[in-house]
Amino acid sequence: MKQVAAAIAFFLVIVHTCSSTNSIAPNSPPTLVDGVCKQTENYADCVSALQLNPRTSAASDLKSLARIVLETAIANTTNSKDYFELMTKSKRTAPSLMPTLKNCISSYARTVALFNSTIMELDSDITAATYDALLGYLGSWYCGDSLNSTRLDVPSIKIRVYYLDLYGIIGYRITKQLSG
Repeated sequence: MKQVAAAIAFFLVIVHTCSSTNSIAPNSPPTLVDGVCKQTENYADCVSALQLNPRTSAASDLKSLARIVLETAIANTTNSKDYFELMTKSKRTAPSLMPTLKNCISSYARTVALFNSTIMELDSDITAATYDALLGYLGSWYCGDSLNSTRLDVPSIKIRVYYLDLYGIIGYRITKQLSG
């Protein structure tokens, strides 16, 4: 139940960070969203994640959708990194979790840089953009693997790893489609 509450709170943070007020009608993803999400492991979560950003409905092509997804992924990943940094400063955080948090902070910082590179490369080098999107997607694995090695159950970290994984795979699938 705590994990569900954390997921809802996390989605609300994402919605709050979006500046536009347009939205997609629920249960009717546009063709672009549908085409991308069919290539992911979790279609429903992909559609839900993309529908959370009101700008998605304005995407006219894959490249504009890629920018929206990557910008959302950057905001989400930055928010998570900041959360991990706060956890390292909390006296309530288990000392055995500190190495994992530092690993997550580092991998999330690299992921933000990679997603920024991906956006810049969309117009100039789609092969490099696809590669950087893939490496960014792997940032969730490094953090998640580090958490798993502690054998601690920390839902607030798990959910953030899940969302980076989700946005990362969406970003990768879109750039892969753009590369032909």
